[in-house]
Amino acid sequence: MDEPAIKLTKKGTAWNRTGHPWVYRDDLEKYDPSLSGNIVAVTDNNGKFLGKAFFNERSKISLRMITDDDIAIDASFWRERISRCIESRRKTVNDSDAYRIAHAESDGLPSLIIDKYAEHLSIQTLSLGMDRIKPVIVEALIDLLKPDSVTARNDSSTRKLEGLAEVKETLYGTTPAAFDVKEGRIRYFVDILNGQKTGAYLDQRENRIAAEKYSRGSVLDCFCYQGLFSLHAALSAEDVTAVDSSGQALEKSGQNAILNGLSNIKTIEGKVPEVLRDLQKEGRLFDFIILDPPAYAKSKRDLQAAARGYIDINFRAMKLLKKGGYLMTSSCSHNLSEGQFMDIMDESLWESRRKAKLVEKRIQPADHPILLNFPESNYLKCFVLELL
Repeated sequence: MDEPAIKLTKKGTAWNRTGHPWVYRDDLEKYDPSLSGNIVAVTDNNGKFLGKAFFNERSKISLRMITDDDIAIDASFWRERISRCIESRRKTVNDSDAYRIAHAESDGLPSLIIDKYAEHLSIQTLSLGMDRIKPVIVEALIDLLKPDSVTARNDSSTRKLEGLAEVKETLYGTTPAAFDVKEGRIRYFVDILNGQKTGAYLDQRENRIAAEKYSRGSVLDCFCYQGLFSLHAALSAEDVTAVDSSGQALEKSGQNAILNGLSNIKTIEGKVPEVLRDLQKEGRLFDFIILDPPAYAKSKRDLQAAARGYIDINFRAMKLLKKGGYLMTSSCSHNLSEGQFMDIMDESLWESRRKAKLVEKRIQPADHPILLNFPESNYLKCFVLELL
């Protein structure tokens, strides 16, 4: 154990035994603030070695566990972990050239996100410790994947909690303007520097592809953003109506439709709850409706208001479905459990005076793995209901 050690309290030691990869500041017995940003050894309240972690005194999440083993954490260590991720994705991703290579703690790479868009990489280093070794990570990626570019999308607000600035920068090569990538049977444009997240929402990839089999007749895609659900649906449906509050997002959706030679998608700009009410007044009915809203429950304090928001859009969507129609509805709030989301479906059915059967439960794709001792990594819930 070459690194300086930080001792946990008795409570912190018990928490560490759960396997959760974070340790909070209140669970540290004593520490030297000057070690922030470094890798430290972690010991229990009796001084027994527990593992090694990134330390940041400023963050509420003061320790991010890297390994339980007393081994050297150097460039070869990080290269091996990234290499393992790459090999895993080669086994599990065969439908797209845009996917996640490293999913932070779930892949043993605390606070590191690596997304691949064709021959270009987009990364996020969301803690002080990981940000400091960014050059090591980039060097490993260049050597292992030979990308055309590596871009840091470090404009996430979570970096403020670590005392880090929000920045977007090209770390290697030249970050291109919008270029297209493949997802199942469609293609779409990506703008790594200016798109959402690291360039696009990759966590719904498998669910978007699955939407094709439920698509027929008239389809309604709510919160469509750049229209990826719409593109997949349009391959099987007669017509698709895509709704978003952002005119800029709808413009990108239109560009993606042209890219795929699809002319059966029309757009509506507006807030989804209001659009759903208007469509109901018009007497419109659909064969398939997709709801992919933003995270309503950003914290546990938001759960009550979030539940009401989810119920509102789901019961209105249910009222717009034909008998035998399908609803694909999602929540990306990790604070909302699957059980709570099911309760929301029950309440939505009651308010809509409809009945339904659950035909499929879906989660995030294999390139966004869930670490079982890390509930925060289990966040995406996607239900497919058939309305009776």
